[in-house]
Amino acid sequence: MKKIICFLLFFAPLVLFGQVKKNVFLSNANGNSMLYGITVPYSSCNVLLRVDDRTKWISFSNPDLGDSLKNNVFLGQSEKIHLETRIHKDSLKYYRYSVIENDSVFLVDDAIPRKIDFRWPKESDFPNYFTMSLGDYNVVGKKIIVKIYKLPQKFKVNTIVIYNHPLLPPKVLIKNLFSESINTKGLSVSEMTRLVIKKGQKSFFLKRHPLNNGETIIVSDSIKLMSIGIENTGVNFIYKAKITRHGGDYPEETVLTTSDWDNSYISVDAEYFKKPGTYQVSIAPEIYRSLDLPRSVSWTLPQTSFEFTVIEKKENFFTSKDFLKGIIIGGFFGLVGVLILNNRKKRAAEIIAQKLQEKEIAKLQLDSVRSQLNPHFLFNALAGIQNLMNKNEIDNANRYLSKFARLTRNVLDHKELISLTAEKMLLDDYLQMEQLRFGFQYIITASSDLEVENIEIPAMLLQPFVENAVKHGIAGKGNNGKIEISFIKQETDLILSVKDNGNGFDVEKDYAGLGLALTKNRISLLNSIYKETTFLLEMKADANGTLIRITINQWL
Repeated sequence: MKKIICFLLFFAPLVLFGQVKKNVFLSNANGNSMLYGITVPYSSCNVLLRVDDRTKWISFSNPDLGDSLKNNVFLGQSEKIHLETRIHKDSLKYYRYSVIENDSVFLVDDAIPRKIDFRWPKESDFPNYFTMSLGDYNVVGKKIIVKIYKLPQKFKVNTIVIYNHPLLPPKVLIKNLFSESINTKGLSVSEMTRLVIKKGQKSFFLKRHPLNNGETIIVSDSIKLMSIGIENTGVNFIYKAKITRHGGDYPEETVLTTSDWDNSYISVDAEYFKKPGTYQVSIAPEIYRSLDLPRSVSWTLPQTSFEFTVIEKKENFFTSKDFLKGIIIGGFFGLVGVLILNNRKKRAAEIIAQKLQEKEIAKLQLDSVRSQLNPHFLFNALAGIQNLMNKNEIDNANRYLSKFARLTRNVLDHKELISLTAEKMLLDDYLQMEQLRFGFQYIITASSDLEVENIEIPAMLLQPFVENAVKHGIAGKGNNGKIEISFIKQETDLILSVKDNGNGFDVEKDYAGLGLALTKNRISLLNSIYKETTFLLEMKADANGTLIRITINQWL
């Protein structure tokens, strides 16, 4: 028994020491906790960061090019952090801050910073400032957003976004070449882009050609660009694409380095890969590690790459005999063609001119319908903000207004076709806005075999039906209200549906509201433009709810 007691007395302090040692903040050679200053160029109130001794690396200076009051921090395997700031003594009472976990959970909301005392740095080093704590946080596998505001207008002072996720190699979803195609007959929507190149009086659509890893291609003058799409990592802005060209008779050269992602896509002009050679496209995160960590750790960033080879187009050489045969055969068929076409030319020209005129008129009418839908939607959204302000729900009104800003930018973008991913983002923004008012539940799903990044549909096709489901279906049900939105692939058809558990309505009746009437008119106009891919609208409603289904035939 004495041996057991001695054993416990000997090892207990070691266990306790190990527990105390856990999550100790990193210190410098003098034993003082290391502070990393996360500076924001146009902010007077920067954030200071302490990391624990589990941290493998840190990258704390990654300004956001789109927001001068925002900086991004990346951590390697940290478990705990401490955040603080220094605020001038005369303006201490005006500052507030919020801390948000994974974009949705408010750990701290509009809190007042708390004054703290540390032995280092000494308060005498900053006589006019107080050192203020913003709290300690567990960051294992998390994204932490720190927002600092200043009263009375509550304008933003700065925003710090801290990522503690593993940096994964990007997953390349799409590699496509696009070439000019005068004749679009027989091409599906997924084989063409909306981009049209004007050359004189002619329009050239771009046709899509999938590019495989290791493929050998000929880049003719008709090839205009290469498009690369990666899976959305949430931090796509740090990933840089680099294209190098190499071969046996010349050294490797970098032809392009870019991080100009547009909704997870990069477009590369064909001028960068027209020369013969083997091209390697590599995509990897580009951030800079702090150099003052107390120990050396390996710094390897994950990357994804693929290759393709460009060869010259071989010239065809003919003998004089072949040339003569070609002239004779060509002349014969040319004469036959002229005799046939002369009889049909006039009539064909009239038919083509008539069809083009009808299509242009339909497009003008479609633009007119959209111009009426946009102010109708914006008016309803502003009414929602006014409702929250009248109820003195200022925080919800601010969040509603933030969503409304991005939604307005997308609505007024005047794009006729947008990807399913963009349509989902637009619906997410709208429904999250309305959740602040009505508290319902919703879900948006898509078939697993749908290329949501690459399939486009008319912009705001579902939004009026979703708005109708909220306003006239489930607004009065609170948390019991539910909306289900789905994108379904059925062979070559695309089915879009909106379902709610509201009280339903008479689908045969014409209502005074603009949204439903304008949308029916818009679908009719779309059918006059896309004659080979008809849009079919079905509406079913009863006391248990409403189901709206739009089937686009032969769209995929």
